[in-house]
Amino acid sequence: MKEFMKHGVVKAVSVFLVLVMLVSATNTIGVKVQAKQNNKIVILYFSGTGTTEGAAKRIKNKTKGKLIAIKAAEPYTEDDLDYGNDDSRVTKEHESADSPAESTIRPEIANLKAIKKAVKKADVVYIGYPIWWGEAPHIVYNLVESVSLKGKTVVPFCTSISSGLGDSSENLKADANISSKTNWLEGRNFYDIPSQKTVNKWINGLEY
Repeated sequence: MKEFMKHGVVKAVSVFLVLVMLVSATNTIGVKVQAKQNNKIVILYFSGTGTTEGAAKRIKNKTKGKLIAIKAAEPYTEDDLDYGNDDSRVTKEHESADSPAESTIRPEIANLKAIKKAVKKADVVYIGYPIWWGEAPHIVYNLVESVSLKGKTVVPFCTSISSGLGDSSENLKADANISSKTNWLEGRNFYDIPSQKTVNKWINGLEY
């Protein structure tokens, strides 16, 4: 009888300890999720054909952040975006130097003041762009050079048919107005407008 009671007490204690561990783990996850929810988020994006815009909107749906398009003072027309035309605007930008970082071309951003104001209040800044010749467009270089990202968590994302993220994120980071306290994440490429489920899974896996 005593042995039976002793076994019962040990079993009860074991169950109690397991429950405590589960509650502790749940609380830790809850704190992590709450921390993400409390972050002030802004999603900046430049989109030529609407694909990057579609990805940015999915990110907004998940994060509830502030969505802002990077607007060129001289908007890009369909002819401007014709990379098969040697005389098109984007081709001339591309051929102006070996890389956008080395180019002097920096298309003016019409809403730069509003972007700076939003970023100043943010903790997390998503930066989205299409891939042109394996790189971010020149206007996105203007963005990261002109807007202070010091102390921010920066999450790059891009859209491309085939080339992927490549070195575009790291090349932007090298030219960006950042500090040692900037947390520049690896980033993500989407080959088309991603599903909301895909975006949710990606964001849930981010550490910030």
